[in-house]
Formats: sequence, structure tokens, C-alpha cells
Amino acid sequence: MSAGLADDLLGRADLGGEAWWREVRQAGTPLCRALPDGQFELSFLWRDPDGGPDRSDCQRVYLDVYSHTPHPTDALTSMARVGHSDVWLWQTRLSADWRGSYFLMPANGEQLPPAAPAARSTLREWWIALMASMAQADPLNRHTPHKGSWGGPLSALRLPAAPGHAAWEARDAVPQGRLLAQRWSSARLGRERDVWLYRSGPAAADTDTDIHGAALPLVILLDGHYWARHMSVFGPLDAMTARGELPPALYLLVDALDPATRAMELPCQADFWLALQEELLPQLRAVQPFSERPGDTLVAGQSFGGLAALYAALRWPERFGMVLSQSGSFWWAQPDEPGCAGAAENTDENTDESAVGGWLTRAVNGGLGAGSRLRVKLEAGCYETDMAAESRAMQAALRRAGHAVDYAEFRGGHDWLCWRDGLLAGLGELLNSRT
Repeated sequence: MSAGLADDLLGRADLGGEAWWREVRQAGTPLCRALPDGQFELSFLWRDPDGGPDRSDCQRVYLDVYSHTPHPTDALTSMARVGHSDVWLWQTRLSADWRGSYFLMPANGEQLPPAAPAARSTLREWWIALMASMAQADPLNRHTPHKGSWGGPLSALRLPAAPGHAAWEARDAVPQGRLLAQRWSSARLGRERDVWLYRSGPAAADTDTDIHGAALPLVILLDGHYWARHMSVFGPLDAMTARGELPPALYLLVDALDPATRAMELPCQADFWLALQEELLPQLRAVQPFSERPGDTLVAGQSFGGLAALYAALRWPERFGMVLSQSGSFWWAQPDEPGCAGAAENTDENTDESAVGGWLTRAVNGGLGAGSRLRVKLEAGCYETDMAAESRAMQAALRRAGHAVDYAEFRGGHDWLCWRDGLLAGLGELLNSRT
């Protein structure tokens, strides 16, 4: 990404030539130009490998910028071919503090969307199928690609004033602790999955206690497959632990398996949490002791995981005393509630459907978790308007109930690239506030 080159490159007579593409590749995309109002104009580019329209069957190059472009079932966002060249271009404006993920998706004549009018569900099925076969990270973006929830390729976009957490970029952020991967076969749930148990930090890593001789706190990370496989959190945790920003802890990462299972287990499902407490925790305690105090136990999750983390602590406050909920899906309604479309329909990574006051917020107002005092950190992105409103409503309900709750709106959207920074910061705040 380079400032000041967009006008020069896009206005040149040799646009689309080999020398032109070499300069674009060297600059990195999207090209960005600072505007007088403090925003940036961004130019996304894609090179058609088959050349111009006389040789290529590429009809569209769709682009999804999380929490910026419309949801694809509402309106499709496509780049446009520049004349008869191999250049595809899309431009937009973003604030100087923007950070987020995006991907590109070329489509030929046989891969275009269903003819209008098409049902929303039909469009969604088409989009998911096309993503599975054609989605790609931006090959001209100079940042290392990362992955979405289930391994789809994504590119990172960070403008000059974007926030971030240094531990993700630190050269010393390499795993140094002790990792134990196990299989959890749950009789209650009837499913088997991977779980990861990580003892952070090299100092006293072979002991069962911290430096003061106390049992290690337990941190449960939902969507554990993401933090273990797609955006490994182990190195950043160790870097922060080595610097004293995090205490030594035991981290339990639980695989969500697949979108359908995730949408069934995470939205306020008691069986999942009973299985975790009755089956998984005893299994892990046999190989690595940890604190059983609720004040030493933290549950963290994002989206449906953020909803699940808070539900677990409200339902079993004697076991789970701290919660980090990022972009929690507090719009969620029980499947048998009037007007509920069903949790499984809301599994898009950049979805923020809601009607303020979902089931869990009403349950808190009705007394769920009464008599306990949880420590809760809620956060939502300023670009996911509805989910931020839901989080504010939940914050108010929790405060009325007497819980210690902190709410913040981060500069970003419904996006793992934003959540990863808030995850580390939130873990530090909560774990260092233990009494």
C-alpha cells in the first residue's frame, strides 16, 4: 500500500502494461491517497490473468470489505474492468484509522448470480458456493494473508492511524510455552473434536503453579480452531507473558467444528457447557492442574462465541467469573420465540442483524445470574451499528444487576483482524484485575 502514487499510476498511458504492473506490485495494493478531509481514497486493483475482454471470460470481480461493503445478499460489490485492458479497479473512501479484512472473487459467465428476483437464501447459497471455489486474497497486497473463520483467504487493510496490538507484530512473539493437543469425545454432545491446552510462558513452564505458588488461572477461548490454526495466538500470549503484561496461565482452546455445529452449540446451549464442565475439564485436569476459583476462570469469545461466553458465566457463576465478549450476538432469540428466524441462518462473518434486546439481555433483566458479581468486558465495532447497540443494551442490563462491566467500541467491524487486538488487550485487563 502506498500513498501518493494512485493518481500517477491510474492516469498513465501505459496502464496495464508489464512495467505498469511491476510498479503496482512494488507499491502494493490497495493504492491509497490522502484527502484533505482526513480520509483516504483507496484504489483496489486486480490483474486478469487471461488478459483483456477479447481473451478472458471474466465477467465480474466481486469484492467484500468487511463491515464496509453491503452484505452480498443485499447488494453485490464488483470491480470494473478499465477499458479493454487486463486491469480491474474499484475505489472507495475510508477513515484514516481503518483496519479490516477483505477478499476478491473473480467470476466467469457461468458463475454469475441467480437471475432477479432471487430469494435471499438463494443468493446466500450462490455466494457461499462461489466463495468456496473462487475467493482469493489480494495477490498485490504486501501484507501476509490471513484466514477467515473456516480457512478462507483474506487480505489485511490497515490505514496509517489504525490501532493495533504490538504483540501480533513482535519478532519475539514465538511460542515458548507447553502445548498439549487432545481429542475430546463427548458422550453428552455425541461429537468428537480437537482441543488445545497451552501453558503460557517459558518461566516455570514445567510447574503447575505461578511464581507465587498459586494455581494457574484458566482461560477458555471459544472458536479455538481459529486461534490455534488460522491466527495462532500462542506466540503473542508468550510475548506478553514474558513482558509481564499477562500472568502465566492455562489456555483451553475448543474447536467449533463447523458452521452448523457452531450455530447450534454456542447460542446459549446448556448441554455444551455441561459437557465442558462434566467431561472436558476433568479430562484436562488429570494432565494439568488449574484453578477452580470462578475469579480465576475467564471465558472469551467473538460473535456467537461472545454470546456463549456471557451466557456460561451468568448460568454458572460459581465456575466462570470473568467474561470477554467481543461483538457478542446479543440479538439472538430462542428458536421458539416469535419472529425468530433461527440461529443457523446468521453465520456470516460480517453479519450484524439484530433487534435490540435479544433473549440473553431479557434473561439478565429477568434475574439470570442474580446474586453473583461477574467481571465482564464487552466490546463491539463502531462499524457494526446494530451489534454495538445490542452490546450497550447488555451493558446497561448487567450494571443494573450489579456486575462489574466495562464496555468499549473499537475502531473496526465484525472482523477477526480487529478481534485479535481486543482479545490480547481484554485478557490483560481481566487477568490482571484478579483479586
